[in-house]
Amino acid sequence: MKKLIVLFVLWVFVSPLYALSISNLFSSNMVLQHNTTVTLWGWSKKGEKVSVHPSWGLAHTAIVDENNNWKVQIPTPQGGYKAHTITISNEKEEIKLTNVVLGEVWLAVGQSNITATFNEYVNKPKSVFEKSSYPNVRMMTVQQKNKGYIHEDIQGKWEACTKENLEHWSELGYYFASELNQKLYVPVGIVVQNWGDEPIDSWHEESFLEQELASIEHINEGVEKQPFSFHHEDIAHHALMYQYRDYKFAGILWSHGKDQPNKKGDYKKQMTTLINHMHQQFGKIPFYYVQIAPYKYKKMTHGAMIRDHQRQLLHIDKTAMVVTSDLGDIYNLHSKIKDEIGVRLSKVALKKHYNVLKDELVESPKLEKVIKDGKRLYVYFKYSKGLHFEEGDQGDFEVSGEDREYHIVKAKVQDDIVVLELGKIKKPEYVRFGWNSRAVPLLINESGLPASCFSKQKIIDIKDKAM
Repeated sequence: MKKLIVLFVLWVFVSPLYALSISNLFSSNMVLQHNTTVTLWGWSKKGEKVSVHPSWGLAHTAIVDENNNWKVQIPTPQGGYKAHTITISNEKEEIKLTNVVLGEVWLAVGQSNITATFNEYVNKPKSVFEKSSYPNVRMMTVQQKNKGYIHEDIQGKWEACTKENLEHWSELGYYFASELNQKLYVPVGIVVQNWGDEPIDSWHEESFLEQELASIEHINEGVEKQPFSFHHEDIAHHALMYQYRDYKFAGILWSHGKDQPNKKGDYKKQMTTLINHMHQQFGKIPFYYVQIAPYKYKKMTHGAMIRDHQRQLLHIDKTAMVVTSDLGDIYNLHSKIKDEIGVRLSKVALKKHYNVLKDELVESPKLEKVIKDGKRLYVYFKYSKGLHFEEGDQGDFEVSGEDREYHIVKAKVQDDIVVLELGKIKKPEYVRFGWNSRAVPLLINESGLPASCFSKQKIIDIKDKAM
């Protein structure tokens, strides 16, 4: 007992709890979202007055609350390449952040494919590393912490793009940011974080997780349902999202699900919850996600099922999906083609969020409806200009009839519409496409973007008056 008391006393005296500090999300070399109001926060002694003074404007102050927290909101002007400073101070201490720029800031989160670095590949692109000094492309890679614990702050720091820094940067994040920087003419920053094979509910809101905890049987009796507690081993949300609090992002990039076919749960429902919670936390900002690629999962349709669940979420406002069936490797969960995924995400953002690339097709063919007319089915897609099958592709379309079995059918494209021959199939009910975890169907549009697999699409008869 005496040892515990001594340790506690030592902790009190050496703890920097009352020292002026600011969240590690805010550091020298950072990018702050421009043309908005941003929130900065940190810690100091209760009752102290903290001043935050950006070089572009007036100082703003806050009084430290009873939990030693302070928070200040400051307006940001139009972005540009001018370097700024931000000075945070109280009566005795001062923190100065230098080389701060204003521009576009995105959050890139999910599993390891989002943070895979240039250093992980032997064949590094020479063209990138020869021109790797882009001081207005910046990144913060958030370090992992212990699972299951709520963390007040992150571990990581902002870095400007140099050849040395690029080695350990997210390849996907770099290509996304550099494409935006070249088109928008403002600095672009990416905050990157992954959590390995964590299930999707690890990213959910705390209140939702408490419901999850209540429904899990046989949890250790030591688990407390309150903030800053240890959670079930699969629940680590606050270690993942709480630390971002009121941070101002332009949008979110999400890559997750490669391990999901081997896990239980309704992925569509879980991902819907995730998107809703992200929008509650950060506002109705873009949420652009990467569909998992074909892979040799143990069960032949589980991967296709997750891809279809991801496809079915495109009705949610501010979402878009990058299909990667042409970029993966069925023998490797970690695609080597991160550059193209980053570029595809950037093009979606540039067109849908920034209103650039107005005449370019940037999204994959999106299923709309299937119409029956006589002995043929007509499959309609959005974003279908120039629709065609890649040479050698057999179509991968199947139709179920009155026998409730799916049968492969002949497919061709006419005027950007897929035409299916029913042959001897009677009373067709549903159509599916690419319904195999390993299938790599290449039905693509003029931009070379492939259509997603889908299943159980209801067929509408052209004679149906409700059509």
